[in-house]
Amino acid sequence: MKKSIGISILLIVIGVVFLLDNLNYVHISVAELIRTYWPVILIWMGIEKLVRDLR
Repeated sequence: MKKSIGISILLIVIGVVFLLDNLNYVHISVAELIRTYWPVILIWMGIEKLVRDLR
């Protein structure tokens, strides 16, 4: 259940970034974001798994 909430939040954030880019509020490349912040994504996934295993 917790994993689906985390994935849902991630999809919502990605959708908001795409929407803001299409409306020209921000000029951002999703590929550049992933390339820059991939370690944060891995850390987030690791912490989520750790919390899930502790329960």
